[in-house]
Amino acid sequence: MRKIVLFILLAVTIVFFVYIAVQFRNDMKTAHDRLIAYNSKTLETVFGKMTYLDEGNGEAILVSHGIFGGYDQGFASLYQLVGNDYRKISISRFGYPGSEMPENPTPENQAAVFLALLDELGIEKAYILTTSAGGAAGLRFALDYPDRVSGLILLSSGVPYRPGDAGEINKPGRSGPPQFIVNDFPMWLCMKYFGFIFDSMMGSKIEGTTLYETMLPVSPRKQGIAADTEITNTDMMFHYNEYALEEIAAPILVVHAKDDPLVKYENIESFLGRVNAQSAVFNTGGHLITGHGDAAGAAIRAFIESR
Repeated sequence: MRKIVLFILLAVTIVFFVYIAVQFRNDMKTAHDRLIAYNSKTLETVFGKMTYLDEGNGEAILVSHGIFGGYDQGFASLYQLVGNDYRKISISRFGYPGSEMPENPTPENQAAVFLALLDELGIEKAYILTTSAGGAAGLRFALDYPDRVSGLILLSSGVPYRPGDAGEINKPGRSGPPQFIVNDFPMWLCMKYFGFIFDSMMGSKIEGTTLYETMLPVSPRKQGIAADTEITNTDMMFHYNEYALEEIAAPILVVHAKDDPLVKYENIESFLGRVNAQSAVFNTGGHLITGHGDAAGAAIRAFIESR
């Protein structure tokens, strides 16, 4: 009898792991197919090959995406916010899908790539929309190339903060996810069966969102995630005095939720105290500003149209 029970348990275990393996394979194939389905283009720069999307007409908006992102995530975020309006430009930052990793993947060098892309596309000025970890590169672009910025839109975006301010880091020189999760299978497993972990971390429900779809596959994003963790996410703290926000000449719009657990609102309040900016601030919604997508999109469109 005991042997029969053990045999049944073994059979059930095997079936379970086969089921998980098949699900993982199918979902990863879907994720890879979704990524390559975009009509992406490449740009050769002094920092290596960069991959981007360029679709639509009208005022140009260039998005500086967040961690676990890429040209797909940036474009999906833009489309969700403004639909078919405007010219939407989404470039994979250093080390993200289709973009190479240079020796010095600093926000300053990433801003130089943004400039090279606008030059390549023949765009004199563009709106820069930054999300989360993309904030450093977007702010750096506004400071370094003020004549090329129509406006700066910070959407749940990182901003400069002093050491000891509300934005805490995991340990000196590092601010990002645990290394074990920066792989396809653990990320897929957590998102598939333990999504509540991400919901808690972001203060938003990620399932069914564009972010949920564009965090996989992880493998072509690993270098970018590492660079954001080690360099990008801490740059605005360790080099706080190099972000002379008061010198930003472009119009600024800040879109944020007060309960965002990743980019603390205390830092946003400090930022708003240093610049002349418009704002659309929501009491709830977390990092993804859940439940206020239409209002956030309307605020961005109104900001652009008012220019």
